[in-house]
Amino acid sequence: MTTSPDDAVAQFTEQGYLLLKQAVPDSIVSTLDTAVRKLTDDRDPDLTHSSFNTNPALTHVRNAANIIPEYQLLFECGALMSVPHRILNGSLQVLGSEVLRRGIYQQAHEPWHRDSGPYLERPYDKLNGPLHLKTQVFFTDTRPRDSGNLVLIPTSHWWPANRKDDAYWEAANDALAQGVLPDGALSIHAEPGDAVVFGNTMWHAVLPNRTQERRSAIIRFGQAWLRPYDHPCDPAIAADHLSPQSRMLLGYHASEVNPVDLYKDPTSTESWCAR
Repeated sequence: MTTSPDDAVAQFTEQGYLLLKQAVPDSIVSTLDTAVRKLTDDRDPDLTHSSFNTNPALTHVRNAANIIPEYQLLFECGALMSVPHRILNGSLQVLGSEVLRRGIYQQAHEPWHRDSGPYLERPYDKLNGPLHLKTQVFFTDTRPRDSGNLVLIPTSHWWPANRKDDAYWEAANDALAQGVLPDGALSIHAEPGDAVVFGNTMWHAVLPNRTQERRSAIIRFGQAWLRPYDHPCDPAIAADHLSPQSRMLLGYHASEVNPVDLYKDPTSTESWCAR
């Protein structure tokens, strides 16, 4: 499913996800993918988050925008950034920047889960919208089956927090190991440059990868008004390669900033919507 930014909020509210075709130009995909492979070819264990070390086929780099200068090219893509910007009503910050390399792996790469703890596992709030969004940008072709495909359950963002008492926990993961998906599940078959946007309460998993290595980037977005203002960071100690816009998105601000200003459209940006 593809949507324009104008229709994004309505579709996101109803279905809980969006598939954005060609959200990132080929040139940026190629540049960032090359940088990711160069950084991770040695598979430095320091780059892989400890909670994922049980999967030997995964290299997971966190804080990627501060490690990979080219990562911030994603922040310049209007087709990509305008969607979370609108869904979050213009209040946008980057909570996390990651890249993933998923190698050949005969088991499911990720079990069914939500990206939230007990305090966020409430049903979607239609009035106020989401607090957190996750965008995954694909660098490699996942159109073939068995490509480590991302799978979602549309409308599952409406499910109550205690859904785990039903079939979508142990039973669903047992079935996933056999290649069986729950009713209504959707397998994403994305091309390089496509992006999927979904909220933290959406149920999702990652299927086995039996074809070729799969590489992607993840941007975690949140409401900018959630940003703490009593822990300022001198921009001088921020990564030298970050642009002023990237520093704002990532939460860097000068110590003399007026804390109230952080809640007054700190990302300023009609710019993404205008592109």
